[in-house]
Amino acid sequence: MERVKIEGQNPEPFTFEWENRIDLAEKTILAFGGGGNLSETFLYAASLCGAKTVIVDLPPKDKEKRAEFDEKIRSIALNINDLGSHGAAQVLYADVTNLQDVEEVVKSTADSVGKIDIVVDFAGVHHPPFDFYKDDPDEMLGHFRRVVEINLTGAFIVTMAAARHMIAQREGQIIHICSSGSRLSLYGSYAYNSTKHAVEGLVKTAAAQLAPFNVRVNGIAPGTVETDLNRSLLRNPDGSFKPRALTILAHTPSKKFITREGVAETLLAMCLPQRHFTGNVVFADDGYNVEGHSWPDGNLALYGGPRAMEEMLQRLDREYPKR
Repeated sequence: MERVKIEGQNPEPFTFEWENRIDLAEKTILAFGGGGNLSETFLYAASLCGAKTVIVDLPPKDKEKRAEFDEKIRSIALNINDLGSHGAAQVLYADVTNLQDVEEVVKSTADSVGKIDIVVDFAGVHHPPFDFYKDDPDEMLGHFRRVVEINLTGAFIVTMAAARHMIAQREGQIIHICSSGSRLSLYGSYAYNSTKHAVEGLVKTAAAQLAPFNVRVNGIAPGTVETDLNRSLLRNPDGSFKPRALTILAHTPSKKFITREGVAETLLAMCLPQRHFTGNVVFADDGYNVEGHSWPDGNLALYGGPRAMEEMLQRLDREYPKR
């Protein structure tokens, strides 16, 4: 584990528009994988709601990518400084797959801020879709093991370390980032799907064991959010949708991808003290997991292409005018 010193300030104060406020004053949020797209939006919103935030992430080994990563983390921390009342977020570099690292993160955070109220595990990776017939078996196995190590083993280690601290304080909440892939098949995503199914099992198992200690364990399953992590899976180099993206949109009732802001809203609601709320996976996906093939027009998004989908949405606006 490495503690990162954040120095300097933004040339101009950072602003972030956020209307959905809840009271998180005096709450400390420890965010593993806190430098990602989903976590960044959530941390800004939580800071505006009064929370203290601690960002944990692992920098890449590549020298150029490391410099970009360091600057992004610094930017997030300074932005939080402008938004919140507790100064810049604390930043720790650590590996979620390393038990000693994670235990040091929890101890260091507890020593510096006292009680850890909420731990959110954003850490996760994806992989290219597998084709058992065409792809190299060794390469697929390498991807599989890497994804399992980060998405599942890392989630177990975070849960274990957080639980040991929270049991002792008789209070706390652990939230894991699950996925539509926790319940459904995402084409060719064998490792990702397997780990997200397993993380839901981890959530339920930990929730049952930790409930007597007033420690709640839940998961949030966002629909498809277009991020740096998955953009190459969704779009061609020219920006047009790949068949995978069109299929997802075809079976999402809103016919839109999910927004980071929408996921942050649901996460904030989950952070509220709710004494009976544990063992759940909350879907924030515009109904992707329940729509199936119930809306025939949805297939236009798949078979008609982006233009047909746009025309369909315009027709819906005409037929169901906004008032």
